[in-house]
Amino acid sequence: MIEAYLSLGSNMGDKKKNLMKAFIRLSELGEVKGSHVYRTEPWGREDIPEFLNACVYIKTRLDIKNLFHALSSIEAEMGRERKEKWEKRIIDIDLLLSDQLIFRSPTLTIPHSYLQIRNFYLEPLSEIAKEEIEPISGEKIKTLLERCPDKKRVWKTGNILRLRA
Repeated sequence: MIEAYLSLGSNMGDKKKNLMKAFIRLSELGEVKGSHVYRTEPWGREDIPEFLNACVYIKTRLDIKNLFHALSSIEAEMGRERKEKWEKRIIDIDLLLSDQLIFRSPTLTIPHSYLQIRNFYLEPLSEIAKEEIEPISGEKIKTLLERCPDKKRVWKTGNILRLRA
């Protein structure tokens, strides 16, 4: 079993529905817990719409490689196309942390290489993992959020991602 933290983001179509659809698909891979949904200013480009973002904890029997492939498959099934960097997207699922794993490959970096400098990752992640340690810095997520240099706006919408009973 592995435990991981993911970021979900959408800035096309029905953003809230896109996040919920991805969350439901993730629940098919294991036990999940979601953060609140946050409205966020786009990062890296100013010419695209605002995002809705959330973070998800997942506990799964998949190994890290198969989890990464499952995340990519969910994105593709939902219509994600990759044409250029920091483009508009129906769904984006980023693997932020997994246990205390430090991993680098051409297609996957854990912890996520931008984790420490993006409020839209750290704000929702802090909500569900504030005491977790980021393995490269050795700092707690809540400390990384306090020190984050990112000044982009991130605000709660009031909704928590959760499965309906």
